[in-house]
Amino acid sequence: MTDQELHTLLDTSPQEGYRAMFDQYFRYVYSIVFHTLRGCGKPEDVEECVIDTFAEVMSRIRTIQIGSLKAYLGTTARNKALNAARSLADERDRRVPEETADAIPSVQHVEEDTEAREQSRILLACIRKLGEPDSTIILHKFYYDHSSGDIARITGLSPAAVRKRCSRAMKKLRKMLAVMEIDW
Repeated sequence: MTDQELHTLLDTSPQEGYRAMFDQYFRYVYSIVFHTLRGCGKPEDVEECVIDTFAEVMSRIRTIQIGSLKAYLGTTARNKALNAARSLADERDRRVPEETADAIPSVQHVEEDTEAREQSRILLACIRKLGEPDSTIILHKFYYDHSSGDIARITGLSPAAVRKRCSRAMKKLRKMLAVMEIDW
């Protein structure tokens, strides 16, 4: 059905015209909304946004030019979905999920956390003292969990050289930490 035929049907029988528009463009609008809300909304949010899109277009149908209904529906769907995504993100940011509420540190753990941060700071300073490329190798190996092949591509060394340098750097690092009486 063309936009001209749809506008004519809306003039003669609005109910049938709205139904025909919904049937013709539902999949198009749903696809736009679904891809915009994917990952941040539930199926109910997608359905609600699709309905809001059609409600908006139906309320403004008399102002839409013939031949541009699909474009108007697409733009309205995208804008409604973006607004819904922002709203869902704001709502999600304001709430603390129950499962993570237990992860919020209590006053008891402040001392332990402070000690752990201090040890991490000292460890990072010692790793930096190893110099290049050893510090890069250690960080990529143990912090980023990269393989020797990945580190070799980053540093320009061979994988065997990376493994050997990592082994030697770890021995140096253990000695530095032992002097400071830090077990690692």
